[in-house]
Amino acid sequence: MVALKKIKISKIESLVIKGNFGEGQYYGYKKLKLVSFIKIYTNTKNIGIGESLIGTYSPTLFIKNINFLNSIIAKRNIQQTLLILENLQKNKFFFNNGILKSLIAAIEIAVINLISEIKEQNFMKTATEVYFKNFSSQNHDCVDIYSSAGSINSNLTSLKNDIHKSKMLNIDRIKIRLKTDSNFKAKINLLKNNIRDFSFDLIANTYEKNRDYKKLEKFLSYIKNLKPMWIEEVLNVNDLDNFHRIRNKFKLKFSYGENFNSFYDFINLIKYYKFDYINPDITHMPLSELSKIISFLKNNNLRKKIIFHCWGSVVSTHTTLQIARILNDFVKFVEFPITNFSLNNEFVDQSEIFNSKFYFNDEFNINRYYSNVENIRSNKILKKYSFNFD
Repeated sequence: MVALKKIKISKIESLVIKGNFGEGQYYGYKKLKLVSFIKIYTNTKNIGIGESLIGTYSPTLFIKNINFLNSIIAKRNIQQTLLILENLQKNKFFFNNGILKSLIAAIEIAVINLISEIKEQNFMKTATEVYFKNFSSQNHDCVDIYSSAGSINSNLTSLKNDIHKSKMLNIDRIKIRLKTDSNFKAKINLLKNNIRDFSFDLIANTYEKNRDYKKLEKFLSYIKNLKPMWIEEVLNVNDLDNFHRIRNKFKLKFSYGENFNSFYDFINLIKYYKFDYINPDITHMPLSELSKIISFLKNNNLRKKIIFHCWGSVVSTHTTLQIARILNDFVKFVEFPITNFSLNNEFVDQSEIFNSKFYFNDEFNINRYYSNVENIRSNKILKKYSFNFD
């Protein structure tokens, strides 16, 4: 095996691909969904793939900023690249959060996949060696998951199909998106009668109609005695000052954080706002930053505080599951998207799942999974299929 210091990165390439998604029912998406990857190429012909959540929302910015980071990293070896990524994040004016932080997350995932290919070992082992050697517990062969589906715009028939699919996959817990300004009772009754456990995502940072406080209180009053697993994104980030009042009044479990990607954001959610769970997305927050959060949780004896957000491609899902495998003591669940998505369907359908637990296949090679796909560069297509907040 060639020493890592002799393996140089020749280029970092941005890759935006599209797939059929959700039959056009999901808020913000049309019938197609974009996902954004980066591919690291080396002088030894090894590759590494990573994913950034930001490309779904603004693929043009994703492409331009990857070109910028490529200019800094190209021609460096792997060890130098890891050091560059660490040093960039010391600049708290530009790299503390936001787009560039999300791109660093993608590059870190790609570097771990690259090292794994070179060493011929799985992602979990490499990530443990690089970022989590002080936190890894015993080697788990499975992690707890929940199904993620239930569009905010879906009808009862669609939701019934989602529940059926979840149970066919051997997952008896599900999270759905709900409107608080319409008749939500029928959907909730469908859940109560057909699946063991359920939770609700109010997507208040994207769906403006769920920000009406009176309707929100009415909704929370209705579900208070139903004991949902948790309520996700109950408020828009600009309204978080109201969270203490909601938490004290309704005594439900709440989670938050998929839009954040810095250590201090999540510490505030835990210490100040006192959310029951946090929802980091590791295609948006770097693994190096996650390791700091895990250190905080460990030092404060906080267990099972993380419910990983995961809403991208197989790269996102596979990586998140592997990280949860390492950090099992701190992770309650991993989001497992089951929505019809042509880029993910084969992976979902072939997954080994029993009793709502995902079991690992260590022979799976994520670097080769999207080897023959069209790289979209048409500004017209990028604009048309980016997430739409209208």
